[in-house]
Amino acid sequence: MHHKKLIAAMVAVGMSMPALAVADMTLYGRAHLSADILNDGDDYSEFNVSSNSSRLGFKGERQFADDLTAIFQIEQQIDFDTDGGEFATRDTFAGLKGDWGMLRVGKFDTPFKRARGPANFFGDQVGDMRNLTRTNDHGRFDERFRNSIHYRTPSLNGLVWDIQYSADNSGQSTVEDAENRAVSTSLGFRNGPVNVVLAYENQSIYRAFDADEPDTAALDYNADAWRLAGSYQITPEFRLGALYQVTENTGRQDENLEGEEGKVWGFGGQYKASPNVYLNAHWFTLDSDLDDNDANLYAIGLEYRLDSALRFYGNIAVMDNDDDSSLTSWSAARTASPSGAAGEKATAFSLGMRYDF
Repeated sequence: MHHKKLIAAMVAVGMSMPALAVADMTLYGRAHLSADILNDGDDYSEFNVSSNSSRLGFKGERQFADDLTAIFQIEQQIDFDTDGGEFATRDTFAGLKGDWGMLRVGKFDTPFKRARGPANFFGDQVGDMRNLTRTNDHGRFDERFRNSIHYRTPSLNGLVWDIQYSADNSGQSTVEDAENRAVSTSLGFRNGPVNVVLAYENQSIYRAFDADEPDTAALDYNADAWRLAGSYQITPEFRLGALYQVTENTGRQDENLEGEEGKVWGFGGQYKASPNVYLNAHWFTLDSDLDDNDANLYAIGLEYRLDSALRFYGNIAVMDNDDDSSLTSWSAARTASPSGAAGEKATAFSLGMRYDF
């Protein structure tokens, strides 16, 4: 009896193998953990363990014609230090691609969010630039849109255009007489040592007051953002990058914030000291129209890459806040994210490991 079950299982596996091969399915992931000492400059100074955008995913594609390939991806955030959440929390989609470009539908990072790439030297680590560029006072950007459709052109001598539209970014179905829509687009050029991206994003939320639901407030919110990021490989060992961003609330429930702008700019670099050792550093500043809400972010780190899949690093990052600003140098893309203290320097020291598989 046991032999019959074993033979049946082997036959089932054998029959499924050709389908898997044709579909070209891949299991992939990232384990990114760090041990941190976080100090808000006031009364918080503690040791933390953080899981930093760790993930597990499935992706695949199958060619149906010379110029038509179906693609899919399902990706889930994995928090090694805490309980998990909903399934498919990260970029999850299905679509088509060919010589004409790529079209996909689902939930994924916006072109505006990806545009920070050329100047992104501390992604998912303490010192990540998103601790400034994502600030809520002038609109919350660097996000992943839900209910989206996205088109990317083929590369034309290094020039690529992306556009993404979200019918309802709340995660629900589109609601009659309400609006929670967003559009994000970018134009990028990458050729040789040059990598430059210009991006724009608009988020609109409107909901009229409903007398039948008095606990639900009316909303009128509109935010715009522009971003220019670029990098240049000056020598084989040294790359320099910079970013400039403007975000503005053009309509909001809080009239004190309507029309207020926030500007972020700065630069950074990466120096390859040896085949395996990299030195990263950057500085970015937030110039806010709001009184006493400016901030400066500094970060420096040393990274050792055993190979392309495994790296270790040590970083120091500081957020120097103005009197009414309480940003931190550690909140973005990490599970260890205690709040900051207004007017203080939020300092982080981090030792981390990232393993991609």
